[in-house]
Amino acid sequence: MTRSLENRVVIISGAAMGQGAAHAKLLSEAGASVLLGDINQALGESVAQEIRDSGGKAQFVKLDVSKADDWERAVKAAHDAFGPVTGLVNNAGISVKGTVLDCEDEVWQKVISVNQTGVFYGMRTVAPAIIAAGGGAIVNTSSTLGFHASPVAFAYQATKGAVRTMTKSAALALGVHGVRVNAVFPGLVDTPFIDGHRNNTGLDDSIGRTPLGRIAQPSEISQAVLFLLSDDASYVNGSELVVDGGMTAGSLGSLTPITAKDAS
Repeated sequence: MTRSLENRVVIISGAAMGQGAAHAKLLSEAGASVLLGDINQALGESVAQEIRDSGGKAQFVKLDVSKADDWERAVKAAHDAFGPVTGLVNNAGISVKGTVLDCEDEVWQKVISVNQTGVFYGMRTVAPAIIAAGGGAIVNTSSTLGFHASPVAFAYQATKGAVRTMTKSAALALGVHGVRVNAVFPGLVDTPFIDGHRNNTGLDDSIGRTPLGRIAQPSEISQAVLFLLSDDASYVNGSELVVDGGMTAGSLGSLTPITAKDAS
């Protein structure tokens, strides 16, 4: 089944690269008009142009998600370019390593401002526009670290846990207005976000704990986002869609995969 987002207008934060760019491309292919927001103007403009060159409808706006005024400008830009806004993907996020003992004030405030306050501003600003348009959907990006802890990602996991409960609270408040709010929980994704962890044993160990034995491609997360924005998810609200290859399902322990020969 090909899901359709025809006549939908969707704002995507953090859309200049990685997951956000993949989301923008797939949603455009599904028929949506997409407004790409990011602080990286050069990359964001490039992705928007690529979408337009492929026949899609896309515009870029410079968006610092930690600034409420930027969100107001983004909603206006989307409306002016395409019409009433019907969807939001809160994708922007940053991560800085650190434990509870060495997380400095500046790092804590920065991660909170982007990953948590940015999601808050996005929902608070865009939801009224979606309500005015007659309803629609919001997808927030959490993480598998919204479920379980890591000693070296204290600030990051604090925000992703917050996004989990913020999503549920917003789903309760906005559902009565025809706005569904859900969250995706990606595991390891092959984007620049993990560049600093490539070629180290920690990443290899994480892949080894994933039943599917690999990291995800950005498009695989985008498919989950597309589903949650589409009418196929018309009764899905306040949900947690985990896309992690089974990493959070449990422990593999000493399980040895069954080969085709063993199964015959």
